[in-house]
Amino acid sequence: GHFYPDGVYTQGGYSTAIRAKSQFVFPIPDGVESRHAASMLCGGLTVYSPLVRNGCGPGKKVGVVGVGGLGHYALLFAKALGAEVYAFTRSDKKVDDIKKLGADHIVITSEEGWNKPLHMTLDLIISTADTSHAFPIKDYLSMLWVNGSFIAVGLPDDDLPAVNAFTLLDNGSKLGGSHIGSKEEAIAMLKLAAEKGIKPWIEELPMSQASKAIQGVKNGKARYRYVLTQDLE
Repeated sequence: GHFYPDGVYTQGGYSTAIRAKSQFVFPIPDGVESRHAASMLCGGLTVYSPLVRNGCGPGKKVGVVGVGGLGHYALLFAKALGAEVYAFTRSDKKVDDIKKLGADHIVITSEEGWNKPLHMTLDLIISTADTSHAFPIKDYLSMLWVNGSFIAVGLPDDDLPAVNAFTLLDNGSKLGGSHIGSKEEAIAMLKLAAEKGIKPWIEELPMSQASKAIQGVKNGKARYRYVLTQDLE
């Protein structure tokens, strides 16, 4: 934190109140609860922005890699935008959740030949994967239709696997990334959430138990975002 000129010490995310300029705040629609908007303005916008910037909508086939804090939002928003949604997950542990989140198709990537039936099928893939070890990026690129895009929003610690230029030539696929989104996109996202009744899957904890939330994220127990409620004085 930092000190204001009057000596008040800033508390960051642990603050009980905030004063900010109007260009840095966002109007929350009546149909969206604050506890839902809280994580939408972080994880939600992280996936909403690349979805809309890359044409997600009716008639499009969109893949989402990984079903966690970011991935569950990608499924909710891709479906709400009108796309046909494919969820890619490493095991069948989250299949029931994925169905409830609205995915039209579920692909288990630990199964032999999982990508072959979808060769040159998808218009867009949003990857929320937070690991790059043995990540089958070539298999994912092979599933893109002509000029389709693979957009990475997950942040693995290590480099992505190498991609040969010829891998991109077959379908003219594009490999890119995205970082949060604009204020205009944030307002549009909140409006969509209000209109479609989108509610993220969250677990609420008092702010005094923030360490419990951190451990839950590290242990993969979050379903699917933790939201902290202020209980500090």
